[in-house]
Amino acid sequence: MKRNRMYKLLALFLGPVLLFGLAACGKAAPQATPAPAAPTQQILPAMEQRRVLEENRALWAFDEGEYVPDWYYTFTDLDHNGQMEVLAASTQGSGIFTYAHFYEVLADGSGVRNLRRESVEIEGPDAWPELIRDSLTCYYDRSADRYYYVCSDDTRDGAAHSLSQWAALCLMDGVADWEYLAGVEYFWTEEGESVSYTDAAGNPISEADYNSAVEKRFAGMERSELKLNWNGVFPYNPSLSAEPTPEPTPEPAPAPTPVAAAPSGPQVVITKNPTSEALEIGGKTWFIAHAQNAVSLTWEMVDPQGNVYSLAEAMDRNPGLKLEAMDKDTLAVSNVPQSLNGWGARARFDGQGNAAYSNIATIYVGDYAAAYGSVIQTYKRAIELGNIDAATAWEYNISEYVVGCSHVGYALKDLDKDGTPELIIADYGGESGQILFDLYTLYGGAPVQLAMSQARNRWYLRTDNLLYNEASGGAAYSFFSLYRKTGTELSGIRSAFTWLSDAGDTEYYFQEGTVAFEPCSGDEKLSQTAFGAKVDEIHGTFFLPQLTKIA
Repeated sequence: MKRNRMYKLLALFLGPVLLFGLAACGKAAPQATPAPAAPTQQILPAMEQRRVLEENRALWAFDEGEYVPDWYYTFTDLDHNGQMEVLAASTQGSGIFTYAHFYEVLADGSGVRNLRRESVEIEGPDAWPELIRDSLTCYYDRSADRYYYVCSDDTRDGAAHSLSQWAALCLMDGVADWEYLAGVEYFWTEEGESVSYTDAAGNPISEADYNSAVEKRFAGMERSELKLNWNGVFPYNPSLSAEPTPEPTPEPAPAPTPVAAAPSGPQVVITKNPTSEALEIGGKTWFIAHAQNAVSLTWEMVDPQGNVYSLAEAMDRNPGLKLEAMDKDTLAVSNVPQSLNGWGARARFDGQGNAAYSNIATIYVGDYAAAYGSVIQTYKRAIELGNIDAATAWEYNISEYVVGCSHVGYALKDLDKDGTPELIIADYGGESGQILFDLYTLYGGAPVQLAMSQARNRWYLRTDNLLYNEASGGAAYSFFSLYRKTGTELSGIRSAFTWLSDAGDTEYYFQEGTVAFEPCSGDEKLSQTAFGAKVDEIHGTFFLPQLTKIA
């Protein structure tokens, strides 16, 4: 098919937004991982298995720019089958999300296999319970020959609401999965704290039932402790060398860090850094930090010049600001004034003779809802019409996914950390899944559209702030692409796509460094199986930030 003909097809089915950032053809990508070989009876020695895992590090390591905070990995054998696994994980975000990779050595040592099931939908969004722990309690079900590892799963969707659940990890039939056992939900209002307890099915239970949920579930099973030796990567290093080199960051210069005393006990290790937030004037948020071997946590505020203040001092310098250190890991921030723009929060963890400081989470303050007001109001007016159709959506220049959707909201999120949050329009009622209806940024104070989902052109936000796109130019032409926000446009990173050959056969391609929507010199031609693996890699994991109702 000629190039101009393909572009006409794409313009018809994908719309103008997708074609906005077309780039030149990319270079060849590395060869796909071979299909797992059939296991043999002989198990490799442990040191040989570790070598195989290290050789395949590119599969289980967190990608450059992915999951921005620090990440950790450990080698273990969760299902006691003699084949070692590697667990790589990162706990991050104000909602406390843990993202994890699970790979196991093949019995013959020819490679590794992914233990995650194809569609991971854990607790919002696609996050695993907090498994970065020194040890996990293990229960062995001898009748089924299965090992369950228990830990907690904490989630927050606001300073006034949190949920904690007991969960158990199990390599069930060779797939990593979680079983939820019981939960406790907290609400904070002006009247005080409200607490409710539920079982795994969401039915109300008593506090005593919640506290005994783990023992009841695994009653009669053999109990032990699994010790885990987590190796830290602070932050991601593309060379994966023994001494990682921190990447430059656009955050304000950090405050001088006091020199810690010589350690007299276990080193304090930060396992979760607070993350930067973009807020409206008067808005609120919360910061969360975790560390191993810490005895106490003290929150500090840092101004744009790098000066460090206590919470009380920061409130004195920013009239109206409210800061509150809550329970053991959370700083609640509310009634944010414009003067707080550029300030940041950091956590100091003290241990036995040494201290560790988290990264600084920057706060961006501005009347962004007003700046994006024209877009928000357009969606509001269209939705209030009621029973709108696709033609009306096109007339209003809004996504046709609003058709039949009863819960539409917006969120502000700084995707490229340039200090200006992007506007996300999406469905917060779950009817449309995690599709981004619309995505805008600001240029000169005015909204600029970056992407809009339509029937054959769907956009999603990955947990690493990259944009995933699924598009179709017809039955023979499907595109699965990854983008990053660059200025006022989206830049293509890589793409896997199908193409119809001159002989009428379906061909499978992979592009690296661009998204060109046609085969280019240097593209990697794939088998159908390898193509599916590339799509899974590009797909990554999705999430939606907390949304504010539009209509």
